Amino acid sequence: MSFASPNSLLLLFIVLPIVWYIGYPRMAFRKRRDTISLILRTVLVTLIVLAFAGIQIVHQVDRLAVIFLVDASDSIGTGLQEAQVDYIENAVLDKPIDDEWAVIVFGANATIDTPFSNVTDVPELQSTILGSNTNIEEALQTAISLFPANARRRIVVLSDGIQTIGNAEAKARLAEASGVEISYVLFARDITADTRISEFSAPARVNEGQEFDINISVQADAPTDATLLIYSNNELIDEADITLLEGSTNYTIRQTSDSTGFLNFSAQLVVDGENDTFTQNNTLGTFSQVVGPPRVMLLATDPTEIANLLPALEGAGLIVDVVDPANLPSDIGALAIYESVIIANVPASAISELQMQRIQTYVRDLGGGLVFIGGPESYGPGGYYQTTLEEVLPVETQIRDQERLPRLTIAYLIDSSGSMGISSDGLFSNLDVAQRAVNLSIDFLQPTDRAGVLTFESDGALVAPFQDVNDGVRLQEQVSRLGAGGGTDIIAGLETAERYIRQETTDIQHLILITDGGSSENRLVDKAFQLNDELGVTLSVIAIGGSSPQFLRTMSEVGGGNYHRVTNIAQIPNILAQETVLATRSYIEEGVIPLTRVSNNPMLDGIAGVPDVLGYVATTERETAQVVLRSPEPFGDPILATWQYGLGRTVAFTSDATGRWASEWVGWGDFSRVWGQIVNYSITENSGSNLETRVNMQDGVATIDVDARSELGNFINNLTLQASVITPDNQTESVTMQQIAPGRYTAEFEPDAEGAYYLTINGGGTVEGEDARFNEVSGWVMSYSPEYAITEPNQALLDDLASITGGDDLADNPAATFVTTQAPRTATAPIWQWMIIAAIALLPFDIAVRRIIITRRDWQRFRAWVSSGSGDDAPEERLSSLMAARDRARQRTSIGEQEESTLSTLRRVRNKDNTPSAPPLENPTTLQPPQAPRAIERDDTPPRTSGETVSNLLKRRRGEDKD
Repeated sequence: MSFASPNSLLLLFIVLPIVWYIGYPRMAFRKRRDTISLILRTVLVTLIVLAFAGIQIVHQVDRLAVIFLVDASDSIGTGLQEAQVDYIENAVLDKPIDDEWAVIVFGANATIDTPFSNVTDVPELQSTILGSNTNIEEALQTAISLFPANARRRIVVLSDGIQTIGNAEAKARLAEASGVEISYVLFARDITADTRISEFSAPARVNEGQEFDINISVQADAPTDATLLIYSNNELIDEADITLLEGSTNYTIRQTSDSTGFLNFSAQLVVDGENDTFTQNNTLGTFSQVVGPPRVMLLATDPTEIANLLPALEGAGLIVDVVDPANLPSDIGALAIYESVIIANVPASAISELQMQRIQTYVRDLGGGLVFIGGPESYGPGGYYQTTLEEVLPVETQIRDQERLPRLTIAYLIDSSGSMGISSDGLFSNLDVAQRAVNLSIDFLQPTDRAGVLTFESDGALVAPFQDVNDGVRLQEQVSRLGAGGGTDIIAGLETAERYIRQETTDIQHLILITDGGSSENRLVDKAFQLNDELGVTLSVIAIGGSSPQFLRTMSEVGGGNYHRVTNIAQIPNILAQETVLATRSYIEEGVIPLTRVSNNPMLDGIAGVPDVLGYVATTERETAQVVLRSPEPFGDPILATWQYGLGRTVAFTSDATGRWASEWVGWGDFSRVWGQIVNYSITENSGSNLETRVNMQDGVATIDVDARSELGNFINNLTLQASVITPDNQTESVTMQQIAPGRYTAEFEPDAEGAYYLTINGGGTVEGEDARFNEVSGWVMSYSPEYAITEPNQALLDDLASITGGDDLADNPAATFVTTQAPRTATAPIWQWMIIAAIALLPFDIAVRRIIITRRDWQRFRAWVSSGSGDDAPEERLSSLMAARDRARQRTSIGEQEESTLSTLRRVRNKDNTPSAPPLENPTTLQPPQAPRAIERDDTPPRTSGETVSNLLKRRRGEDKD
């Protein structure tokens, strides 16, 4: 017997004395009952404490539990899984009926494929694991934790023994201490020739314009022909057909660093023939950082937008790459070579959501700069409301002061003809896209605006009456009920819209036509012109589908609106935001606008005053933004603002950099200087210290080591550093670095994908007695796993695991799997629940002893009841006994009445004479009992005298009174 929590037994020494003290018998007449109650309570408390202590019975068990560890990593492949399952089937075929077995499949991770069972049917393997590594340690740990406590334990490893991560030997020692035996069966694929890139290196840091060498080593197990491809930032820079001999072959490629930033190199080997076991080891990467003057990217859709800005930036010493938004790279590595990105009057529709996300990551996690320059197609009018890029800016594109905005009525005219049921992208029908467009546009409206929804096919109809946008959800529900069907008559829809929109009294009326254009163009252009010319209703057209007729564009032009062609549903948010903003015409402020400097900032260092502008886009600054220039009251809109976004810094200039609004700036002598300072300010400052970053990979864990030294070569201590890691799939992970030695800081992360990783070391501290900030970016490439570099099985490791735990090689004897020399194990079975049941059963007896009083008469009645219930008398005898008892009761009742009458007379006489003695009886015979009934003739008792009768009556009365 044992206890799960033996310390709980100490409660007996605390509780029992209290129970004994309270329940000790103190009254003589209750002593027996209290003693019994005390004994019961002692037993009750003891049972409860034993249950609380987890009482359990210890016994020996002789059954065996076996866990098969099936290696499914890439080094062993899937071709041997059938043989592994066959071995398990042979092993369990003749096992003892009580023995159990389970299967765990492992690679880089481990999962339970078959839980413990004593059946002999072995199912096929179902688990999917990561095969890029072999982690025998994790598989052993999973098995040890799975074993039942009441069985002898054995692990059988079915593997090639190629361990790429983990420490299986250490886990085997834990298994030995836990009484687990490890045996093994070697399974290894046939050794075939493989070709792989074994080394690929480039200098970690080079100067701009410097020549440097890229070194490649290729390992071949057999002679073969191959093609070697070298890429730089995903662009092919070298291709060579090579002949490989058995062994290692080295190649060198000379390159010139012609641009600053990061160069992400990758080498790919294409092998001819069958001498290539793994394709995963045919690609390898490396990094180089080119140091030189700052390089920035300038995005523009119209060359006139940067005609003055580009020479100004180059005159400030910046290296500028002009890029069309269509060619904006969506790869974070291509952005990492730039210190800052400048966007000059580019509409949101020209930048995809993925590109916006990459810019966000570039600023937030790499510490890049962003300068956003205004114009008629930027900010709100450019459709940036509620976009990813708007989150990065220090200003919001929506005006908070709604009193500045005129009341707006928007009419949505939706084509619901049969052709709108066609899908342009295979996912959404044209009508689905139209409904989504309207629902998003309603979200952009203000509560004071009005909206109505109309539709047309062969005829026009009102779907949702024109109403204030107080309940946008109701409007959206009405739009969602539309279905496609019928012909297409746009003119009928326009005439229906005209009839209802004439009744609107708001400041601005705007009509948005959403159609695929499958209609006759008769009178459409004229109607669009009439709506705008006579009623002042502007008309915009959203053309949905792969192709659209020209007359739709013409309608938008004569209607004073915009034309949008939608082929991707992701474009709709930008388009609808732009339409809603442009409809009000109130986000663009034009005129001669003097600017007021409201705060000091390095962007305007040495600038005494700035010229006026002729226009800007109204925005609202964020709470934590710093506004440097404002427009005059009453609006006081931000013109130049900045803030810190993650590790980077963004600047918003709401006017433009052309002769349109900034004509006085273009001819200003400090034009080049101020724009150079603005862009340089967006580039995160770094201290004059060197941070050397290295990444080492071991057992699946990457360790970041940073050595910090000042320009004088001294160690920099007590820094607060944070490492941001950007993975190949653009996910960001932040880890805090700890100082482990003078000037050395370290942190760890677990990479899960091969490819290029970008690391930003950010933080601050004191350097040479002055405060300093750090924001240095470096790169690291995770190469292929050792799983694809090792071709020979490692039986020595499996032998070591078996020798540590007393196991053996079971390859030739599957039946020996369930034969063991291990001594039977002791197991425990909890019985605390029986203690609780016993305590519950005793509780009623304890209550009965204390609360229920059983007298001698109760026992007599109980015995009589038992006797009467167990007799065999005939019914006649029982009836005779009952009749006799009745007669005796009647006689006693008569005698009692006479005695009561006599006693009453005696009391009256005694009370009259004031003497306790009874007067002599004048007629004693009156007290004689009546003639006895025939039923009691056998009574031989002599007749009582009157004196005896009175005396007996008095005694009886006294006895009754006493009772």
